Amino acid sequence: MTTSSEPVAIHPLGEGEFAFPTPGGRVRLSVTKDNLTPFGGLVPWAAFTKHIGIIDRLAAECPVERTSPNAAPVYDVLQSFILTALTDGRRFSHIERLREDPTIPEIFGMESVVGDDTVRRFFQSVDPVLGAEWIARHAEPMWRALPEPVVLDWDSTVQPKYGHQEGAEIGYNPGKPGRRSFHPLLAVVAHTRLCPAYRFRAGDTVTATDWQESMEDAQRWLGERKVWLNRGDLGLGHDAVMSWHEEAAERPKYLFKLKLTSRVRAALGQVREESWQGCATLQTCQVAEGLIQLTGWKTARRVIFARKLLGVIRGPENAEFWDRHKHEFAIYVTNLPTTCNAWQIQELYRQRADTENVFDELKNQWGFSGFAAKSRATTELAARLLLLVYNLWVLFVRFIVPQKHTEAKRGRRWFLLIAGRLVESGRQKELQVSIRGGWADQLRTGYTRITEWLRTTAPQLKYQMTARDQDLATAAPSPA
Repeated sequence: MTTSSEPVAIHPLGEGEFAFPTPGGRVRLSVTKDNLTPFGGLVPWAAFTKHIGIIDRLAAECPVERTSPNAAPVYDVLQSFILTALTDGRRFSHIERLREDPTIPEIFGMESVVGDDTVRRFFQSVDPVLGAEWIARHAEPMWRALPEPVVLDWDSTVQPKYGHQEGAEIGYNPGKPGRRSFHPLLAVVAHTRLCPAYRFRAGDTVTATDWQESMEDAQRWLGERKVWLNRGDLGLGHDAVMSWHEEAAERPKYLFKLKLTSRVRAALGQVREESWQGCATLQTCQVAEGLIQLTGWKTARRVIFARKLLGVIRGPENAEFWDRHKHEFAIYVTNLPTTCNAWQIQELYRQRADTENVFDELKNQWGFSGFAAKSRATTELAARLLLLVYNLWVLFVRFIVPQKHTEAKRGRRWFLLIAGRLVESGRQKELQVSIRGGWADQLRTGYTRITEWLRTTAPQLKYQMTARDQDLATAAPSPA
């Protein structure tokens, strides 16, 4: 057996080229010094958010005074978190994914993408009350795009927690019984999927807890847009919630679903058969209405009864003399005027069904339950900023696909994950992307809408020059 004594040239990665025999033939592999990114779709997003100006104003009017000369700029901290949430980050540690992308600081005018510890420390330093007002005040321009009348769909969600987070308590948790959780309350604007209201709550609360405070905050944050109707599921049919609506004529109307308690069933049983509207055929709905006053209610209120015939149980099968009809029931309480008939009210509540899709998207596609820390202030501010990113993304994607809502799982793949190369010549930056086919046509049409919107609309917020911009302006050469 002989051995070769010839030296083998071994080059570290970056000094030479490699050749690999692949099924498609021999392919050479080399290293490029060009700035590459998998997120080519961030360029129109950067222009969109700059035009709105929300992130710049958030950085300029931060409620926390940063005195250390070594502290990272607030703008860089906010953008680091926002871009992490936008690119499917679910934990603070996922910020590290973006730190190796050299194009992000170039596109967004950042010094660098900061570390996750920097983001957590900054979030912890912001008082929860001041943080809520800070974000809501600068998000207000978004609500000018809302259609009128404004209908808010309220609901709460359970966020199970597995560590030692402040505010995590044992309460209602059908998915993980006995597990500590958060129980936040949110509101979604009907037909838009935008979330203008959020309230952090411990896990031992119920849906109606702090609802009045949340509603007053939402109305204040919406500015000129007034809420016409509040809709909610079983947890909001409380006397205190309904009384708040009834105390003043200018307050919103309400439409809530009631639990089928014994008192509600008794009222349902008193509805006469001839009072039901509609044909009692299989799988079709019938409605009726009346006034009832349940235990704990201060007054009688208008109630809509709805039932659907599911089938007929024959007497011999039921060990009875007569056949028995099997129905599915739903009961709604409202203070809408009588000009809205029972059929219209039932249909109005049915339109609320899309709200559950928003919660599903937030929890499973936006990491709404993921950005958590030991400090409540950190967790709450992260949730508020994540909702801000979600709302901005919903509006942004509408430019590209105006005829329908596109969930993040699909929208990121189509409009964000685009391989690109950043080329800079002189002062001109160009991001070259690889797109083709029908996908390219759709992107081109969407980018045309965005470009036209940028050209024909004024920025929604007056831009306030930050210290970072002043430094850049001072360092920039004067025009010839």
